[in-house]
Amino acid sequence: MSARPAKRKTKTKSRARARRKPAQVKPTDAAPAPGPVRGEDPSPLAAKAARPLDERPWKERRVAVESMLDELQTHPSAQRVRAIAEQLALSSADPKWEVRHSVARALAYLEHPDYATIAARLDTDANSFVARAARASAAKRRELDLAYQAKSDEIDEVSLELHKLREAHGERVATAAERIAEHKFRLLTNETTHEMRTVVASLLDALTKLDASLEQSPTSKKVYERTLRIARERTSFLQLMLDDTKRLVDEPKLEREDVAVVELLDKVAEIVRDALDIPASVGFEVEAAIAPGTNIHVPRVRLIQALSSLAKNAIEAVEGEGHVTLEATSPRRGWVTLSVADDGYGMGPEDIRQALLPMVSSKKDDRHTGVGLPLAKKIIERECRGVFGIDSEPETGTTVTCLLPTTDD
Repeated sequence: MSARPAKRKTKTKSRARARRKPAQVKPTDAAPAPGPVRGEDPSPLAAKAARPLDERPWKERRVAVESMLDELQTHPSAQRVRAIAEQLALSSADPKWEVRHSVARALAYLEHPDYATIAARLDTDANSFVARAARASAAKRRELDLAYQAKSDEIDEVSLELHKLREAHGERVATAAERIAEHKFRLLTNETTHEMRTVVASLLDALTKLDASLEQSPTSKKVYERTLRIARERTSFLQLMLDDTKRLVDEPKLEREDVAVVELLDKVAEIVRDALDIPASVGFEVEAAIAPGTNIHVPRVRLIQALSSLAKNAIEAVEGEGHVTLEATSPRRGWVTLSVADDGYGMGPEDIRQALLPMVSSKKDDRHTGVGLPLAKKIIERECRGVFGIDSEPETGTTVTCLLPTTDD
């Protein structure tokens, strides 16, 4: 949902199209090169940049692969990772060993199902430099995996200690210890975000003043404008991260009220449709298989926030072609299940575990901070007193469930 792994569901048609027309990559930029505007004759330079990668000189091909390596280390979107993987697969058969060597180096950071196929090909490459680079990348991947596992193990150790404390001294003592830790964490986070906001505010002020002085430097205006745009985008993303972090750690004053489930789902759907330009190829439906008049006693605004976030991320997960359902069912008397289901790329058990960690997201762009799913879980479990669950399978889809008590007698 909010934080999804870089492994995406493979769509045969789009994959076939990508193989027939490889992604256009500039030597100095891993993003696809834009084509000429209709009605205009492309310049020789534009025509050169628009050529498929395999038609360029080998040095340009190598530089393009190196730029993909750099981009992979910035955690690009899963859609971009898939495009890079397809291009690396093609380049792994390049006649020049220098290009294949760069592909082998990039494998250390490629999180995609095609990794195994590319790695196996390069590991047995006739050129010893390429083969050694492929094996070095495999070792680097193991090193990165161990580093991530070490962080996960630390969380497991703390959870185990809390479990032992609960068994030895009871729920009251364990809960008190957990609250002390959370309180210290909130204090640290609030202080950190306060200082960072001060930095952001001064940076934005400086950018505004610089923008106002552009007219005095007409010869460098394009350069300044590009720099300003990048700085503003990064600053806005930092601001978004601060806002999301604060929402995650804050303990808001909750105003619980009786809320009609059907009206709640309709409101969530309205917000999602207003916020996203949902393609016609994506079906987004609301279903309510519950008794009329079913109510829940919850903080309405916060629950809408959680469900809207889950629905938005589900729509993104189907990648422009699929189906998303926002549904309410009644598993048993006194309870209602609100679920968000999609038939997108899905996740494995370890991917789910990672997705629930704050600030962990496969979609490191200007809209995703890795807070959405952990925040939704917190809202459901702690603020709505419900049960949060995720059921997912790779290349099949994901269903997030929120089990909540109703106001029925």
